[in-house]
Amino acid sequence: KDQKPKLKVKANKSLSPLLNMNTFTPLIRSSLLTDAKNGSFLRRWSLRDLLDYRLDGANDVEKTKSLLEEIKIRLAVQHGRLSSLSQSIEEYSKVAKLEGDMAQKSLKKLSQLHENTYFLPHQIIDGDGQALLENFSKPNKKYVSDVFDQIMSRHGTSVETLADAVIHARNMEEGLPRILTRPFSQAALLRNEPIESFLHSRLLIQLLCDHYISLNKGKITGAVSLGADIVDVVDDAVTEAKHVCDANLGVAPEVHIQPDWVDDSISKDFSPPPLIRSWLHHAIVEVVKNAMTSNVERWNYTQQSAESIPPSVYIIIGKKLCDPEFLRIQIIDQGTGVADKDKGRAYGFAQTKSQKRWDRLQEQQSYAAVRQPLSSLGVGLPLSRLMMRVFGGDIYLTNHGKRTGIDSGCTATLQINYDEIYKANN
Repeated sequence: KDQKPKLKVKANKSLSPLLNMNTFTPLIRSSLLTDAKNGSFLRRWSLRDLLDYRLDGANDVEKTKSLLEEIKIRLAVQHGRLSSLSQSIEEYSKVAKLEGDMAQKSLKKLSQLHENTYFLPHQIIDGDGQALLENFSKPNKKYVSDVFDQIMSRHGTSVETLADAVIHARNMEEGLPRILTRPFSQAALLRNEPIESFLHSRLLIQLLCDHYISLNKGKITGAVSLGADIVDVVDDAVTEAKHVCDANLGVAPEVHIQPDWVDDSISKDFSPPPLIRSWLHHAIVEVVKNAMTSNVERWNYTQQSAESIPPSVYIIIGKKLCDPEFLRIQIIDQGTGVADKDKGRAYGFAQTKSQKRWDRLQEQQSYAAVRQPLSSLGVGLPLSRLMMRVFGGDIYLTNHGKRTGIDSGCTATLQINYDEIYKANN
């Protein structure tokens, strides 16, 4: 009779009413605002740190509680960032009311999302859900893992929602008097740095949740891939990109994948770096889609006969001896190239004129390839670049001239860091 009653766990995937709260109480809001000030104390993760974080039975409760606490603080910090973005256009929204209201609506939706998901770890650490950790049985471990999954899945469309806010904010300029346009251009919602900070942190939250879920399912390295078959990763991404291109353009250029032993300057003693496979897959899909589209556009303009086919895309994979710290994947098209003045726009978040919309922007999940448009909100390349940069990699674009067997065009280089102790910023 003296024992605390055990928390019952539902067998289905949905969480119980305990972790599905509709009322955001003043006490929880106070906790949210306090946690939002603790961002400077967050851990800076490396791939090695992720590999060392294991659920092997030893101190699993402490490890789980610590990660839940971190996710909780990160969500609170993100909520604070959204408040700043909203405040940066608040006064201008009163003038350009239509677009301003739409932008504020998207930001409010994101804020409410972060409040609702903040509640999930809060209840386990500080609320009625503490019983889950006090009796960390196998069903309760599964229950907590489902909480991480809920946090990750609920934020699946947050990038799309933020892009909506940015696009509406840009459209506000047309409704502002000229005297306000210059100060308005400096609003946080229109500047790259605040937006990239939000997206960078979102990637880390999703990664930490995915890592815990993978560990709970028995994957020893969690979300990190060791010894990945890079050619296989590239081939999977190319297959997906070709489906998208064929579905949208009616034709998909051939893609030739060439591993490192093509170039004399590249080592044959190849070993893959540790990496987040889903991120690399996403980045390759986005860059190959762009390369194929550029090739088809040039081919449509110059084709001489109905029997002609679009020029091929070439992918070279290698680790150059002159810079052994990185694995490089070069995606070489024979398209129209990228003008210097347009390179900044290519990396800019939500810099798009496309009217198409893909309703399922879930970067860590597999794509519904045949439904995905070639271009949508202008988030593909910017987000891919951030994914590469989290652990010290990058994506950069350069134009190349005509060479043997390849016409002029653009080369996109994906750079993956070998340094597993590189610390991600917060």
